[in-house]
Amino acid sequence: MIKELAEDLEEHVPYVKDMKFLGNVEYVEGVEGGIEISDLIEDIPETPEEMKLARERAMNEPLYLDNLISRNGKTAAILLECERYPDEKVDPRKEIPPAVYKILAEPEYANLEVYTVGTPIIDFEMDELTAREMSLFGLICIVLQMLILLWVARGARGVVTPLLVVILSIFWTLGLLGILDWTLSLMVSMLPVLLICVGIGDSMHIISEFQDQQDRGFSRKEAIVKAVALVGIPCLLTSLTTAAGFLSFCSTVIKPIRQMGVYAAIGVIMAFLLSLVMVPIVFSFGKNKKKVKENEISKNRNDIFARMLKGVALLNLKHPWAILGIFILLAALSVFGYRLIEVETNSIEFASTDLPVRQAYDYVDSHMGGSMSMEVMLDTGNNDGIKEIEFLRQMEALQNYIDQHPLTCKTTSVIDTLKKMNRAIHENRMEYYNLPETKAQAAEYLFLYETSGGEELDKQVSFNYDIARITARTKSLSSKDVRTFISDIDRFVKKNIDPSIKVEYTGTMPWVKAMSDYVSQGQKRSFILAFLAITCMMIIVLHSFKLGLISMIPNVFPVLISMGLMGFAGVYMSLPIMIFSPIIIGVAVDDTIHFFMRYRREFERIGTYEGALKAALSSVGRPIMFTSMTLIVGFSVFGLSDMYNVTQFGLLAAFAFLWALLSDFFMAPAMILLFK
Repeated sequence: MIKELAEDLEEHVPYVKDMKFLGNVEYVEGVEGGIEISDLIEDIPETPEEMKLARERAMNEPLYLDNLISRNGKTAAILLECERYPDEKVDPRKEIPPAVYKILAEPEYANLEVYTVGTPIIDFEMDELTAREMSLFGLICIVLQMLILLWVARGARGVVTPLLVVILSIFWTLGLLGILDWTLSLMVSMLPVLLICVGIGDSMHIISEFQDQQDRGFSRKEAIVKAVALVGIPCLLTSLTTAAGFLSFCSTVIKPIRQMGVYAAIGVIMAFLLSLVMVPIVFSFGKNKKKVKENEISKNRNDIFARMLKGVALLNLKHPWAILGIFILLAALSVFGYRLIEVETNSIEFASTDLPVRQAYDYVDSHMGGSMSMEVMLDTGNNDGIKEIEFLRQMEALQNYIDQHPLTCKTTSVIDTLKKMNRAIHENRMEYYNLPETKAQAAEYLFLYETSGGEELDKQVSFNYDIARITARTKSLSSKDVRTFISDIDRFVKKNIDPSIKVEYTGTMPWVKAMSDYVSQGQKRSFILAFLAITCMMIIVLHSFKLGLISMIPNVFPVLISMGLMGFAGVYMSLPIMIFSPIIIGVAVDDTIHFFMRYRREFERIGTYEGALKAALSSVGRPIMFTSMTLIVGFSVFGLSDMYNVTQFGLLAAFAFLWALLSDFFMAPAMILLFK
């Protein structure tokens, strides 16, 4: 049955270059007059006795143990090697998993317990998971936002209009991507939930201001005009700062992150334009309210939110130094926690253990030679350089070092082929399972291997015999372990390998290490770029260098305290969390703009800091609370994900937006009152 499955996979899975299993791998043995290379298992065993003999023969081959057969003899592997993918296709790897799954679903293989791993598998499964989750999360997010709007909005229009704005902005953004023929990626699939959470704020601010103006006795049309006049510019500025936060992703070299930044920025601007158009249209129809006396307005608004805002103002006026001291203490602790953060980019490490793909990787790690690999390339710089006996001894020493490393499960190279040939030449005696003694013997063994039908040499050495490679297999390692593994090998190479031999690494592990570096650098670069861009905007908007800098402190604090929590809680810096800082500072500044611009306007009207604070909180404080609630609840939806890094991103974002609200309500007023 395994033979039939292997042949089906080789025939029907696209881009397969070579297929290996116990039934077609080569077996080198000495015979009278030379050596013979044949299939390890030439005839499929039909009896238990034949099966036992075949298993013992396979398990006596060091090259195949933990590679094609497990040490307990109960698990066998089929290895598919793919050819170079065609350049004209966007992502041909995505064609491989469906073909494999289709074959495995055939009735004749129903009794087999099968686990599939590999880069095409993990990419396909992550994309499928993300597509399923984001569709579900988008729906859940809309329902939750609707419930919040039902609670805080007045009437059906206050519920429907903001939701309609964000839904249309999502469709328009995705439609524009289709027109421009831009591609979707794993990170872009987070876009709908992000836009629902971020894009709803503009319409909520306009609606809230419109309702305030109506309470003051203005007609619908007058109230709309005044509302747009008062909050239109702040909404424009908040959209620009949020877009700037997203566009800071363009500073990273990771393409999906750059694409997401551009797409999200477009979506934010779409939501702003739709808010300016749809809210006035929808709220312009209907009866005008009767004019309410000035002393009755506060009575009508004496709800839980109004009482909370009064309490916030009172605390700031009574205890500004205490409030600022608490924030400074938390900031200091957060700096220490930030230094503890480690980077992790191995996707499978974040997958829930309930997912079949994670179970498959765990099974291969525990029963076979591991699911992660690295190729160590040794370039002699000379034709036939690998036949030099001194080079072979150094390569053997390096392979032995890697093989004995605590993180290694299995290594293979041309060294194993030469040892097998040496054993075969000496009547298959295991005491001769070692390297030949001279360059002439090494050249003779390699020539004899090829002329006898050996087919594995082209995977181990280059055509000119100037480059050789060692394949090292490990369990699925964290980014930290990958760094340790490569660093240990580097130290051994510098100490024991001739400097004229060029040693390089390729494969999954170097990719994980490179991604780890890109994530770490990209997170810092995008945050700095977003901070500088938004700071310049705030200085221009507030017409004050000092006030512009002060306004940025409450926006940096939520990022800092969230990063501190990450460090103390042992949360890794992963690909989704890389975009965390620019998003938080880009979105959190929205409420800060509304607060500072209203505070400045009220100060010019009233003339005292205390009076301006009370007036600003009583007017703009309400929509700031509402938009913060939508952000906290909306981003919390990511906590339902089967990917732990997405869960962490959502919960950290909710935590950060809570502190952004607290910073705007306490830290910013305290600083204004103290430093004026």
